[in-house]
Amino acid sequence: MRRNLADWTHFDTQPAPLALVVRMKALLPSACALLALALNTPAAEVPAASTKIDALLAAGWQKQGLQPNPPAGDEVFLRRAYLTVIGRIPTYDEARAFLSSEAPDKRARLIDALLASEGYVHHFFNYWSDVLRAQSVGVAGSTTAQNYLNYLRESLRTNKPYDQLVRELVSSEGTCFDTGAVGYSMRDRGMPLDNLSNTTRVFLGTRMECAQCHDHPFDKWTQKQFYEMAAFTHNMTSGAYRSTTADQANKRIREDKSLDKETQDLMRQAITEVVRPLRDTQVVQNKNPIRLPHDYKYSDAKPKDIVPAAVMFGKPVQLTKESDPSAVFADWLTSPDNPRFTNLIANRLWKKVFGLALIEPFDELTDSSTASNPELMKFLEQQMVELRYDMKAYLRVLLNTDTFGRTSTREVGMGEPYHFPGPVFRRMTAEQAWDSVIALVSPVPDQPNWSGRERERIELEKRGLLAQMLDKTEPELLFEAAREVADAMREQNKEFDQLRKELDEARAREDKDKINDIQRRLGQSQRILRETVSRCFHAAAAKSSNAEVKALLVEMSGGGEMEMAMMNAMETPRVEARDRPLDDALKMRLEKDAALLGLKDEKSRKSYEAYLKTLHQTWVRAAELPSPAPRGHFLREFGQSDREVIENASDEASVPQALLVMNGPIGSQVSNGWSALSLNLRQAKTADEKLDVLFLSLFARKPAEAERAVLRQRLESYAGSKTLWEDLTLAALSTQRFLFVE
Repeated sequence: MRRNLADWTHFDTQPAPLALVVRMKALLPSACALLALALNTPAAEVPAASTKIDALLAAGWQKQGLQPNPPAGDEVFLRRAYLTVIGRIPTYDEARAFLSSEAPDKRARLIDALLASEGYVHHFFNYWSDVLRAQSVGVAGSTTAQNYLNYLRESLRTNKPYDQLVRELVSSEGTCFDTGAVGYSMRDRGMPLDNLSNTTRVFLGTRMECAQCHDHPFDKWTQKQFYEMAAFTHNMTSGAYRSTTADQANKRIREDKSLDKETQDLMRQAITEVVRPLRDTQVVQNKNPIRLPHDYKYSDAKPKDIVPAAVMFGKPVQLTKESDPSAVFADWLTSPDNPRFTNLIANRLWKKVFGLALIEPFDELTDSSTASNPELMKFLEQQMVELRYDMKAYLRVLLNTDTFGRTSTREVGMGEPYHFPGPVFRRMTAEQAWDSVIALVSPVPDQPNWSGRERERIELEKRGLLAQMLDKTEPELLFEAAREVADAMREQNKEFDQLRKELDEARAREDKDKINDIQRRLGQSQRILRETVSRCFHAAAAKSSNAEVKALLVEMSGGGEMEMAMMNAMETPRVEARDRPLDDALKMRLEKDAALLGLKDEKSRKSYEAYLKTLHQTWVRAAELPSPAPRGHFLREFGQSDREVIENASDEASVPQALLVMNGPIGSQVSNGWSALSLNLRQAKTADEKLDVLFLSLFARKPAEAERAVLRQRLESYAGSKTLWEDLTLAALSTQRFLFVE
């Protein structure tokens, strides 16, 4: 069986007739700085390793009796490079600047500029979030999730070596305020065996989940070997922040014989409330050994036997009493001597660039797995080690090959080895499709969601201060605050019970007004409880003899009421976009666009300024939105992973995608008068110039003469239409030429 990608996609060679456009209007779904950097930097050299890769591929083609694909033109290369490295199409200005350049090494310079850009961070953040199942909310809505995502972003931004990144993910302990890397262990909170299965798959390409319950039916791994591996990491325990002083206060509550059980329970609940913002923020190692399950059925051990740590392959490791098991495991895992660690990351990044791996599937490696070009696979592994796991340097080698610059292959044999006469023709990911739409909407497509990032920063900072304050406040003061809160809670619980009783009665009567009123009152009572907790524990902390505690309280208050300092740490801060002035880039854009749009009165200018300010919140790149996006969002409908399963994204087309775009805001946002595309169309004076703008914006090329001739006829036929260019834009967006990486 063979699959023909061109047949799947109905790859368009001509634009849709405008008669159809009206019916399918919404069917499917300053930027020059980057190019200025690319085209004005010193001459870029092609790495020698790139030439070696081409030679090894050529040897493979000769052996297989194949011919390489023809070289791709600058237009195809430009769009492919942008989508591969930074995950979006080039803007109109970027496309025009690159195509007009006569620099002989402009492709190499472009690759360097893209790898150095923030767009690279956005695109590969999406990829690694999918691989690592990283979510914005995270387990139990913990603040760890935010720091974990920030850690991944910063690791990509600073180009942290891959082996170092993996070591930190697998072995880090402490709080999320110490390092966001603890989010990796927190992601599988309470499931250490699943965490090991995910680790071996993600970083070694080895599927061991079957061996968790029995000897692997299709591979050599035994259940005992699985538990021997798990012995290294099962002791990484994820949970709530452990404040020593809060623990001591709880101990005193338990031991105080003067307190009745109800009061003890309420006091413990009070301490739980003040620590609640810090839930799921800490990973610690316990010392308990791992044992085989009670139903273990093989003859090499007995049920519930203690299992010593041992690795599955590679060099054996020895643990001593002083050893840190997770650190020892991380060192073994990431060692260049590990036979699968380097192979997997070399294959992962190869697939990101060329569309398929040399070994498919790359995360189901067995002893019999063979690359389509074994000599090339060996060379790539050597390169990764020699480059010290520098992912950007490795990508630069791949992107500078002649092979990356060849036309793509649209027909790939299902299950057959692919010998890479060129990259594989493939559909955009959901994130690439969304981010490409953003390049048509926003004048600054790679801008951060600054209000979201600022809100997260404030929240994390305040919760970190709360953790410090609890650590430094004397236990007897926390005990005193807990007693005061318990007295208030005793009275409030009576009110809660009465309100819940009334709520049940209202629901039985289906009295919606009464239900809404009671729910409102319950919400008010919950807020009053949080205010009581904040006030009482603040008063206790204010009595501390520790000057650091008082300084922390001032910092936590943020200049507001001191008594609400803890309340501030418990609630999500508000950050309003309208309160922040435009940055310099958007100021320049405002002045330029105001003249173009004829915005002469202050009201119109303010309206456009508000539009520019709020673009970063909604019409922003996928990496700056919640991860994953909410259900029903363009990203989810177009196949974005739910981050529940490793690499769970889909690139399949579906009817709901078309329905979403027909009824959603995508089409109107791209074609509205203030979008980047519309502003560029407005500046074009003739119909031919407008066609150039449209094609350069969507396809990074000007229309071919045949396309231009057909479109001229359509333009003459619909010359009186007020929505002519809007319809044409939406028709172009609906084509498969837009949604595929050629």
